[in-house]
Amino acid sequence: MTNGGTLEQAKRAEEMMLGELVHLLPVGVLTLGAVLAIVLAIVLPRRRQGLVGAWVALAHVAAVGLAAFVWLNRGFAVIMSGTITVDGLALTLTGLIGVAGALCVALARPSVAGTDREGEFYATLAFASLAAVLLVMASDAALVALAVGALGLATFVLTGYARGSKRANEASVKYYLFGTVSGAAMIYGMSWWFGLAGTTDLAAVGEALVSAPVAVAAASTALVLFGLGYKAAVVPFHFWTPDAYEGAPVSVAAYLSIVPKVAGIAAIARVLSLALPGDLLGWSTAIAAMAAATMTLGNVAALAQGNVVRLMAYSSIAQTGYLLMGIAALGLSEQGLPAFVFYSAAYAAMNLGAFAVVYAVQHERKSVGLDAFSGLSRTHPWWTVVLMLSLLSLIGIPPLGGFVGKLELFKASIDAGQAWLAVVAVLNTVVSLVFYLRVLAPTVLDPDPGRTAVATWTRGSRRTLNSVLIASGVATVAIGLLAEPLIRLAEAATMLVS
Repeated sequence: MTNGGTLEQAKRAEEMMLGELVHLLPVGVLTLGAVLAIVLAIVLPRRRQGLVGAWVALAHVAAVGLAAFVWLNRGFAVIMSGTITVDGLALTLTGLIGVAGALCVALARPSVAGTDREGEFYATLAFASLAAVLLVMASDAALVALAVGALGLATFVLTGYARGSKRANEASVKYYLFGTVSGAAMIYGMSWWFGLAGTTDLAAVGEALVSAPVAVAAASTALVLFGLGYKAAVVPFHFWTPDAYEGAPVSVAAYLSIVPKVAGIAAIARVLSLALPGDLLGWSTAIAAMAAATMTLGNVAALAQGNVVRLMAYSSIAQTGYLLMGIAALGLSEQGLPAFVFYSAAYAAMNLGAFAVVYAVQHERKSVGLDAFSGLSRTHPWWTVVLMLSLLSLIGIPPLGGFVGKLELFKASIDAGQAWLAVVAVLNTVVSLVFYLRVLAPTVLDPDPGRTAVATWTRGSRRTLNSVLIASGVATVAIGLLAEPLIRLAEAATMLVS
């Protein structure tokens, strides 16, 4: 009987483990994609390194499909002894990361093709996406720290990929130093949590912080937010953003503006919901204040920018503030999380479209100053259409995705009793009109300066650029026009907090 009982228990444990592994299929395909990308980068000749990029893009797309499969066939679950939570939030953002990652690979292809580390670039991007997916799934402080560290290491390398550029080297070093300091601060705060709870499980940490001294709970949480806020470019942890975006390849800047940001904000939502249950310490008010400061600083600082990449960097900071509105409403309104999920999708589409056009202009005219966009509607009307759709959506002009997303965020803030934050967001939207129109106006109103393109496009590079432009432009419009079913999907993307 004893042996039979032991065998039965072992069989049940094995079945449970296999069931849990099915929930990790998106993680598994990204892991396989990253590891095999390294092998392919080593064995393939330089002229065939584009195959590594194709493989990495395929792995991202497969992660999207597997996330949908897990949602439809397995449902949500807390697995690996509470370390990983596979819920609606995690699976939805895994799909978003997969789509954004695949499109960023396509956007990067023209600029990295033929370079001496092309395959390694794609492999590093795959590892970054893997770390981002783990971050949105992590419900254990140790896994959060590991995911943040891995995501930081991969994005440091991507930022400094142009090794011959002093600006890229400077940006990468600044990004690395600030990331190291913020990561160390976060781990130090988590060590306090471990001392209080005796475990790194965030739910258990939440139970311990309820009875902990207020000063200790507040100080340790602030340290943890330092690390997560840095990933999402939340004020006052945003200082690295303009330099990193300007020094990195534009395709990497596009990736940084979407994947680490969305993953970092999702991690803030999960960590605070678990570690500070019941709005402990009034964390929703603190996040609301950070949202207001972030969107205000980003929009105001963007007004003075003449470099469009730096302008988009500050715009990205401002967009972080809008995304945080949904997180501030968590626990106070059922609309908070769906609004965040919906606006994340809209933001990814419109921001990627804007960066794709900026990259195209930089490639062809070797400049990202405002004057480089003069007469763009006459030389490249298709680029201008995508740029207009993207920037107008970032402003919040109907019927585009950004308008619906902002409207959902405003409604969530009002429902959560944070109407003041909605007012601040509306005022910031008015401010953003100024600098977005500074980019759009010369493209449409200025005459064609008659400049000659400095660089030409190969058939393959133009094809990949067009794929990104079409996908982002169509998505920006479709998210707005198909808002109702997408909002229902966002409402289903619930977060497990126990």
